[in-house]
Amino acid sequence: MTVRAEEVSHWFGQLFGDGVEVPRRPSLGADREADVCIVGAGYTGLWTAYYLRQLAPELEVVLLEAEVAGFGASGRNGGAVIAQMNGSREYWRGRGGADGALALERALQATVDEIGAVTASEGIECDFAKNGVTICARTELELQRLRESVAADHRAGFGDADARILDREETLERIAVAGALGARFSPHCASMHPGKLVRGLAEAVERAGATIYEGTRVTAVEPHLARTLRGNVSARYVVRATEAYSEGVDGYGRQLVPVHTSMLATAPIEAALWEQLRWGGREALLAEHPFLHLQHTADGRITIGGDDNRVPYHWGSRVKALGAAPERVAAMYHGELLRLFPALREVPIEHTWQGVFGAPRNWAPSVGVERGSGLAWAGGYVGEGVAPSNLAARALCDLLLERETEPARLPLVVTAPGRRWEPEPLRMVGAGAVWSMRSLGERLERRNDRASRTLELGNRLAGYGGHLG
Repeated sequence: MTVRAEEVSHWFGQLFGDGVEVPRRPSLGADREADVCIVGAGYTGLWTAYYLRQLAPELEVVLLEAEVAGFGASGRNGGAVIAQMNGSREYWRGRGGADGALALERALQATVDEIGAVTASEGIECDFAKNGVTICARTELELQRLRESVAADHRAGFGDADARILDREETLERIAVAGALGARFSPHCASMHPGKLVRGLAEAVERAGATIYEGTRVTAVEPHLARTLRGNVSARYVVRATEAYSEGVDGYGRQLVPVHTSMLATAPIEAALWEQLRWGGREALLAEHPFLHLQHTADGRITIGGDDNRVPYHWGSRVKALGAAPERVAAMYHGELLRLFPALREVPIEHTWQGVFGAPRNWAPSVGVERGSGLAWAGGYVGEGVAPSNLAARALCDLLLERETEPARLPLVVTAPGRRWEPEPLRMVGAGAVWSMRSLGERLERRNDRASRTLELGNRLAGYGGHLG
């Protein structure tokens, strides 16, 4: 099966050209052996292979990718390298105590710089720019929650250098968001070109001596063995880095469920209009109700994505055919963009695309190794995986190499996979009910400017507890 660049994302379209087939590396052609076999060539799998070869160059490391490197969320995301991870501070304190949760947050902050350092040292030109992130409040409720989040950060041991509140004037001076009442700013975020990062990282992995087989779909993972239709790979360790595409691996369909998302990219925006928007730097921008993430790209566009208020789950954890965003969703995102920046009404949307991320039952990522079976895993980022995937990969490498390091001691590390999702039809019915409640709750909060019990109940039923950072 061929993959056309624009079917993946705007990012791939820029790299290869719309309508152009993405070059495919050779597939696995026969049974073979390796020290470590990694299933999936997205950020998690590639970072794991990269650090393994840096730390233990004598190891034979093989990656098996069903499509092409970066085909999944790694080549489709919004490009924010943000020091943020799913799972509330209370959840992570429950796993590692206050010190463990604090160490995890500090490690996430350092990860933003780590990714920047590797891209520089490896010559990966991915438009990496560490300019921070602004979370904009357009209602009093949103502003109150941002103030509470900064106060909680300060109580946890952080200061104004990590997160601070901007008043209305400061916010509008940074980015002229219509109706902004204030914002939260953190420097611990970078913006980048996801396609350039994932494809450049794949090349760095190959330079380091690992082998990537593309067009090689893994059908089953067993102790010390990965099965494909093109041959099997036996290894001391088999790493599952399949994220939203786990359903295709026999026995793992309920470990992570795929959640569908969409994104838009505008045409390049003229300099005079950028002056009007006051968005001179490339800091990331987040907004709520619905949740939105935006990037000022290096070539002068705005990309936008986030929640789309539909039920983003399909029966049996099926990943639907991806490509252009549904017209209704694209129109909704475009409308939200114009609510933020009315001056963009004459700027056309040039590209839309879809993606899918993986959500575990507890809505928090994990890393683990089972010594006896040789089975290992990392993932479950719930759409916040750009920075966490790097940290998870480093923790996983240290576990595989039995190194006593700080990453290997983080509460991200677990001894066994978490609780699985319910079987069908409970999963489909539950997903529909929860997302409908959350969508209704967000609309009520947006209209009434007060906390919605419907949204709170939807989050509680889903098991969603917020995020760290």
